[in-house]
Amino acid sequence: MRFLETVNNQFKLATLQYINQLHVKYEDRIENRWIWIVVAMIVLAAIGLYAWYCTSRGYSFAFNIKYNWPKSGQMGIACK
Repeated sequence: MRFLETVNNQFKLATLQYINQLHVKYEDRIENRWIWIVVAMIVLAAIGLYAWYCTSRGYSFAFNIKYNWPKSGQMGIACK
């Protein structure tokens, strides 16, 4: 019975060490993901504020995206 407890404890220790190793390996990637989420939210807020600014001045807001595969894409934001 003592042998089974020892094996179980060693298995738990190995599992925890492996999880810790994965956490250390991918820690910068996990944190990096949150940076891009914040950047995307700021960009969307800026586009929304620019649209509000254009419409509050009496202009119309224009936003278009063109994606020409396989070369490149285009994005346009304007007050007309």
